[in-house]
Amino acid sequence: MSAGWVAAQVRSKSLASHCLGPAGARELAGAGSLDAALGILTTSSYGERLHPGLDLAASEHEVFASVLWNLRVLAGWSPALGASRLHALAGVFELMNLQGHLARIEGHQSPVPFELGSLASVSSRVAPLTIGELCNVLRRSPWGDPGAIDATGVSIALQFILARRIVEDVPEAGQWAQTYAALVLSRLVKENVALDTDSTSAANARTILGSRALSASSLRELHDALPRDVASILKDVTGPDDLWLAEAQWWTRLWEEALERLRRGGAGPETVVAAITLQFADAWRVRTALEVAARAGREIEVLDAVA
Repeated sequence: MSAGWVAAQVRSKSLASHCLGPAGARELAGAGSLDAALGILTTSSYGERLHPGLDLAASEHEVFASVLWNLRVLAGWSPALGASRLHALAGVFELMNLQGHLARIEGHQSPVPFELGSLASVSSRVAPLTIGELCNVLRRSPWGDPGAIDATGVSIALQFILARRIVEDVPEAGQWAQTYAALVLSRLVKENVALDTDSTSAANARTILGSRALSASSLRELHDALPRDVASILKDVTGPDDLWLAEAQWWTRLWEEALERLRRGGAGPETVVAAITLQFADAWRVRTALEVAARAGREIEVLDAVA
């Protein structure tokens, strides 16, 4: 194994060791207010970006911006093959930026874009005036043509495109991306949104999850049609109102499986991908804890599901 992989492994384990974890998130949630929770975070690995006085939206943005910064650092330490994997994972942040562009085009407020630096495939400063212009930008990028002409359709297409890119380019995270795609499809089934069988979204969903999943008309049918390892994420879903639980449990699965891979160690892409995945899951849990703290501890059952 190259010295580059060894250096990336050491660096990735160091970054992952600073995650708050379930106990830390529980402390944040019980802080009683957003400012109190942010005060706790000032002494954590998130502390460089977070401080009392920030509102909830800015706090959540900075939590994930911390993960992005670590992702950029790891990409710099990794060999070319590893950096290409992290470039694909950076698509998570680019997707959020693109969804922000769509919101602005529709006349809605949107978060400040994430700065991806060399990991960007579409400039965060692109400010197209129409959905057609945004699609033209995407066609010239690794995202490709979303094959839709409305904001909702483009957003759905981008989610399946991201999942397929990770399945193909980051095999160590392939099953996690499959499960993410299944959750995207679950939300569409819940909302009775049928994908055009000839659409880009349908083609990508079919490639990732199989044709049977694409034809499901209920969450139970979808569960039965999914690959077994992916279907388990819907096992406790008895109706549309339970879908949030499956999404929360997905983050728990990411945390547990990434943590186990890190414990196994090894100088290679699996450890580096596991480290950044662990940080994604930790950031999601911290974001949930901040939302609970901002509500003075109400809705803590959501955190319990994630923790």
